[in-house]
Amino acid sequence: MKPIDGYNKLRGGYYTPDKISEFITEWAVRTPDDSVLEPSCGDGSFLDAITTRYRALGATDEEIRENVLGIELDDAEAEKSAKYGTTVVCKDFFTYYQEKIENKIQFDVIVGNPPFIRYQHFTEEYRKVAFALMNKQGFRPNRLTNIWLPFLVLSCKALKPNGRVGMVIPAELFQVDYAAETRQFLSTFFDKLTLVTFKQLVFDDIQQEVILLLGERGCDKHGIRVVELDNMEDLTMQGQACLENTELKELDHSRDKWVKYYLSSEELELLKRLNSNPGISDATDLFEVNVGLVSGENDFFIMNQATVEEFNLQHSVIPIISRSEQLKGVRLTNKDYNNLIELGKKVFFFAPGDKELDALTNEQKSYIQWGEEKGFNKNYKCRIRPKWYHVSQTWYADAFLIRQAHLYPRIILNDKKALVTDTLHKIRFLEGIDGKQVAAAFLNTYTLALSETLGRSYGGGVLTFEPGEIRKIRIPMQMASRLDLQTIDCWQRNGEIDKILKYTDTILLRDGLGLSEKEIGLLHDIWEKLHNRRITRKNQRKRI
Repeated sequence: MKPIDGYNKLRGGYYTPDKISEFITEWAVRTPDDSVLEPSCGDGSFLDAITTRYRALGATDEEIRENVLGIELDDAEAEKSAKYGTTVVCKDFFTYYQEKIENKIQFDVIVGNPPFIRYQHFTEEYRKVAFALMNKQGFRPNRLTNIWLPFLVLSCKALKPNGRVGMVIPAELFQVDYAAETRQFLSTFFDKLTLVTFKQLVFDDIQQEVILLLGERGCDKHGIRVVELDNMEDLTMQGQACLENTELKELDHSRDKWVKYYLSSEELELLKRLNSNPGISDATDLFEVNVGLVSGENDFFIMNQATVEEFNLQHSVIPIISRSEQLKGVRLTNKDYNNLIELGKKVFFFAPGDKELDALTNEQKSYIQWGEEKGFNKNYKCRIRPKWYHVSQTWYADAFLIRQAHLYPRIILNDKKALVTDTLHKIRFLEGIDGKQVAAAFLNTYTLALSETLGRSYGGGVLTFEPGEIRKIRIPMQMASRLDLQTIDCWQRNGEIDKILKYTDTILLRDGLGLSEKEIGLLHDIWEKLHNRRITRKNQRKRI
């Protein structure tokens, strides 16, 4: 698949690989009487597969023309699609839906590869219609909503009670917040969902992971299954057989992320049971979490020792942590901070105070003048401040939490009382909570396994958390007072996570929660499965 051209790349138009169109169509179209809609037919990849499938089922050209409808906004692409002998309408899908489909027509099958266009590139004229239709269906689209989402939802609403949908959808359906209500909708609208995923990218020239979403209504079996393939060759070799031996799992009718469905039913059941265990503490009962400081221009505000000395700013800076790689253990000590200084790391924050320029020292004025010569004061965040050189601060962090974790998230105690940028999250422990115990207890297999289902991971393999996702984390705190923080800190600095987990699992999971060795082993399997899948995807993308 290649981008059609620069214009079509902006409008989200990409050719669908023939093997994907053929696979979805073979699964979805089952009789020559099936009525089919392709809502964004582009150059006709799916229409080609559909007509081939119809002819294999014995349909005539007239039946194909009557039963298959393609819709395409671009007139040049619509002309290409028309050559396959189906009915093709050149019009915006949402307008056509509003005029001709809504509450009037239902289809047996809807297949396609809807455009991938983010909100800011979603043409206002069409967005208004799409969002109005979504609102009528009870959805609340927002400025994060990508165009593929209303394409998918409205298509589903046009299905017959026994209909089937097969679409190429961005893999972000699994995990992004703006698709949460869509996940809930799909889980209740369809009796059976199949998600075919790929470890390697299957679309040339774009760094967008996709899934094949197959939804069935009115079928006997209920649930969800995830089929994970290596690449396009794997799909070609296995064909429809890849769907046959995959475990069908109970479908949770919630807005939760779908990453968990890579797990087995046994693993899902254990997580479900622990997630409701009153012996495990919610993060919100232990600490507050918020984003770190946003300077608006780190190249100005954050500096190393050499810059401090060059501008004679020793009395104008305070400690700050700006990168997660600067934190090695589960606590930031004075010794750690001094080592960072010696290594030339940028760990000083320019903080002249909320003073008028005339009230500042000559050294501070000189540095601010240098920043203005560089144009730092013109950056948006700086420009909108009353004093561009002064960054207001909220509360100091008792601890930091890794926002983008390569291996696993962890809490780091802020013994140095340093500031922190928004590359990490800051934590403030609630009154009466021993932060040392929380930081030590965080590194257990259950919490790490749960975190893999809560965070978001894209092709780079990094597990990313927003504050709302951190608040859903749970930590077993019973018997946490028995944990030795210094020992855990030493193991963490040496990269010995296996030793940490063996130690904390014994105290927190076995002794504290009464879990059996089998259950603890199953938690290890969950964490390793999700963790390794995330890291493997990163490595495979590097080889593409």
